[in-house]
Amino acid sequence: MVNEPAAAEAVAMARRCPGLQVGLHLTLCAGLASQVSLLTDLHGNLPVSPTRAGLRYAFSPRLIPALQDEIAGQFDRFLSFGLPPTYWDGHLHLHLHPTIFRLGLPIALQRGFRAIRLVREPSPRSLISGIFHLLSRAAQPTLLAQGVEFSDRIFGLRQTGKMTQSILQQLIEKIPEGLSEIYFHPGAEPEEFDYPSMAALLESLGVVLTHLPRQIEG
Repeated sequence: MVNEPAAAEAVAMARRCPGLQVGLHLTLCAGLASQVSLLTDLHGNLPVSPTRAGLRYAFSPRLIPALQDEIAGQFDRFLSFGLPPTYWDGHLHLHLHPTIFRLGLPIALQRGFRAIRLVREPSPRSLISGIFHLLSRAAQPTLLAQGVEFSDRIFGLRQTGKMTQSILQQLIEKIPEGLSEIYFHPGAEPEEFDYPSMAALLESLGVVLTHLPRQIEG
């Protein structure tokens, strides 16, 4: 989230871990914008509610120029940190919103980003996961045509904000063949994680850790 107060600290931490892939978490709700615009209040705050933001972006054509500028501004700020263009997604998965996806994908491609998150969590599905499945399915043909990479599935949607060591271990133990993404929020979940034990578990199961795009190693 390139406009947040801790962005510079996060970049400094990333530089101490050169094998770590860092991506852009495009923020168009519940965060700070690159500049004050029609999208924001007078202090540069974007709408808190993703539903409200999504409805505005879908039904207010006058916001399109400001939305396009904001998306480009966040990609450019990411690159200004000296980090390589790799992967992007969106805060609260708003990057899959049809308007944002339509505007954001060309900007991402122009700047060398070749991977994205599709939010396709295995069943059982909730209403929210069903919506994201539909949005992901709608985006997939365009991504395939453009050679953009994405994982076969994600885990973590149902556990957002409540991931635990036990749940994470269960997810790892059940990872199917193919490319899976597990996401959660280190430091903001209800408990800390024993990462060495998780890495050992992955190794014991023969799970290969990879990064997107695949030419990036770490």
